[in-house]
Amino acid sequence: MLLNRHLIFLYVTLAVSVGYLISALRLGAPTSESGLTPSFFPILLGATSITFSCILIVQKLRSEPEEKRQSEPANYTHLWVVVAIFAYITAFKTVGYFISSGLFVFVLIVIFSSFEKFLVKAAISAAVVVVAYVTFQQLFGVRLPTLWG
Repeated sequence: MLLNRHLIFLYVTLAVSVGYLISALRLGAPTSESGLTPSFFPILLGATSITFSCILIVQKLRSEPEEKRQSEPANYTHLWVVVAIFAYITAFKTVGYFISSGLFVFVLIVIFSSFEKFLVKAAISAAVVVVAYVTFQQLFGVRLPTLWG
């Protein structure tokens, strides 16, 4: 079936991603003679979002019909992700990049995996946050808020 609530959500996500990419393309060229420009990351993010949205739509279209999966318990992962994003946005400027991003990445990992091996997940979260910090600070020259000022 081409329309159900999951597919409609994926179609809306794809449409928003396309709109985001179009907006990002209006920022200018992603590279210049001196290297990457500020539009590089938004363009990369928009293109990646479109790619993953299309992959998810194809997977959903190929999956078994909803009638066969009615016995499965309700899964509210999407709502938990929205709550996590809202909390992250709220906490970002207040507690700084490291704490808010570390907790956000950790929560997303836990949401999409099992509730075990918390130390490994915490280490992965810390590594992602440090790599992203170095990338933004060194590559893009973006100053991220910190708790200490």
